[in-house]
Amino acid sequence: MDAAISLSGVVKRFGKFTAVDRLDLSIPPGVTFGLIGPNGAGKTTTIRMIMNITKPDEGKITVLGRTMDEKLQERIGYLPEERGLYRKMKVVDQLLFFATIKGVDEETAMRRLSPWIDSMDLRPWLQKKTEELSKGMQQKVQFLGTIVHDPEVLILDEPFSGLDPINVILLKDFLAEFKRQGKTVVFSTHVLEQAERLCDRIAMLYRSKKLLDGPVKEIQRSYRGKVPLPPPVEPEPELEKIFIKAVEESGLSAPSSEELQ
Repeated sequence: MDAAISLSGVVKRFGKFTAVDRLDLSIPPGVTFGLIGPNGAGKTTTIRMIMNITKPDEGKITVLGRTMDEKLQERIGYLPEERGLYRKMKVVDQLLFFATIKGVDEETAMRRLSPWIDSMDLRPWLQKKTEELSKGMQQKVQFLGTIVHDPEVLILDEPFSGLDPINVILLKDFLAEFKRQGKTVVFSTHVLEQAERLCDRIAMLYRSKKLLDGPVKEIQRSYRGKVPLPPPVEPEPELEKIFIKAVEESGLSAPSSEELQ
């Protein structure tokens, strides 16, 4: 089966700094994939290259078997790390604006979004200006704008950032529904617990390099016995402990406090 997203020998430099160093990834279709690691690991740069926002200096990237272009972007739902909404625009107009720029007519957009609007308790807010919403509610609007065109692949950069516990649960349900629909979901996070609970597969990045990647359960099994397990003994080691052990095995220095924030 062809990969939904493939990276081969990808390198990205900014001056003398290497942000991504010879990254190989193969993300199968229909999986939930976590790109994990501390701040500065190269996660956002990798996502921006996948979306063709930033060009790699070396290597090849394909999405759904093709090099990313404007036509292919219509099949992708992308949530950048930097959120952007028009603060003076009503919520319903904001959603319809997202639909328009993605080539979806108003009737189709509202039909698709209506179940989500209800499940996210957004209907009472549709006629409110975006600036009247809490940060968590604004995040919901942004998510709906990401899926209004019914994308085949969903790519989210640090989607849990700034969410309160209730909205974290809501986002988990949101991603689980996309998985049930057989769509490919890729998200970056430095919160390893989120990836452990949600992802079928992960790639661990650290200081521009890939430490390891593969199915979560296989990675956990391969590190069983290598990392300490507190009593009562857990069936598999946590990804956070695996990450620390993988850094040790790589020969790279331990992460700083800034990287772990």
